[in-house]
Amino acid sequence: MEITSAEYEELRELDRLRSDNPVLNAWLEIQHAEFPAWAERHPGGWDFSLDSLAQVEELVRSAYSGSAQAHAEEGGDFLQTAAWYVGEVHNRHCGTVWQYHPASSEDPGEWPFVIVPFERLGEFPDEDGIEPDGRPIYSPVNRLCGVLDPDNGHLATDVDVHTPERG
Repeated sequence: MEITSAEYEELRELDRLRSDNPVLNAWLEIQHAEFPAWAERHPGGWDFSLDSLAQVEELVRSAYSGSAQAHAEEGGDFLQTAAWYVGEVHNRHCGTVWQYHPASSEDPGEWPFVIVPFERLGEFPDEDGIEPDGRPIYSPVNRLCGVLDPDNGHLATDVDVHTPERG
């Protein structure tokens, strides 16, 4: 899908707003500050490696009986810090960045997400040809809840979402 320069600039501005806003910045600051105590409560050598994603998944599976229970508690400290950790692993290994749309603060259940940087926009064309921005959005909070459903994959393979398909 070809986009006009005006559409491109509009997308760039949206990307900027989602990348730097008070809600996102406060959430990141809180999670970063909470992480050392979280890691101490849940020992395991949290080194932000790709291998540690399986460890996070195991921890979440041990904490919740299923996705419904996790969704009911998704705003809690445990899951929020676990989600921050998962997003940080993606950022460090896949070059993604945190974003959050400021208007989402009025919508419960919307959480910060990671996405490849705007400079890689052209690598992810929308397969349906509808949206000018086809970059995959990865929501660690929603994914941590969803991984509890049977046959819903594993966190360790989720990083593949950031690699554009070659057609």
